[in-house]
Amino acid sequence: MYEQYKHILVERRGRVLTLTLNAPPKNPIAPALHGELSRIFIDVNRDKETDVVVLTGAGEAFSAGADLKEVVQRLDDRKRWGEALRESRAILYGMLRLEKPIVARINGDAIGLGATLALFCDFAIATEEARIADTHVRIGLAAGDGGALIWPQLIGYARARHYLLTGDPITGRDAADMGLIARAVPRDKLDEEVDAWVQKLASRATLAISWTKIAINMVLRGDFEGLVEAHQGLETETWLSDDYREAVRAFADKRRPVFTGR
Repeated sequence: MYEQYKHILVERRGRVLTLTLNAPPKNPIAPALHGELSRIFIDVNRDKETDVVVLTGAGEAFSAGADLKEVVQRLDDRKRWGEALRESRAILYGMLRLEKPIVARINGDAIGLGATLALFCDFAIATEEARIADTHVRIGLAAGDGGALIWPQLIGYARARHYLLTGDPITGRDAADMGLIARAVPRDKLDEEVDAWVQKLASRATLAISWTKIAINMVLRGDFEGLVEAHQGLETETWLSDDYREAVRAFADKRRPVFTGR
């Protein structure tokens, strides 16, 4: 079932399936990986041999988010932008509709779309020093890929405004303290903690867990399905802006961007 996936490592241990974003060390989400993410949760939902899913990254990071080198090359590629929007919707639809619980193993930085992926999981467990950040505004984009929906749901609007409007990172330790993620542990305890959560889920009434997850997600799914096109429209408005282009060019030139509000 999973032979088609070249950028996501799929490993099975009993009835637990681990999906590893496999572009170390930072696991940037380039188009090929983005496309695979838009399909894999549909396949996992059909997988009758899996009860629990673990999502993690290879190397030193969970995911550094967009591949900015690729973004520089496709700065004005409207066709790819439209494809990316459709794939982004499919990724989050797939996660929200997945009937099996997903545990995020945040082994390092989760940035941009990487943060959104981690936060859309049912349980997120991070190393204490891992950084979590939605950095859209730092490159002149609105947070239209699900961040503006999930952060307020998890930590309330006041705190979410801080992190979404500044792009400031938060450590795993602080994220756990404020309820953005479930737990933060020392790096050498990460696998032990993830395994404990996974075994707890896998050893209980998995059908009841699945349907309870569906019940919990009904409100979130309703909000997402009602707002995703509008949020992506706002992100597209900023994708067309001078500030976005300035941020991308500044990255390529290795300098600080100078924003003009246009």
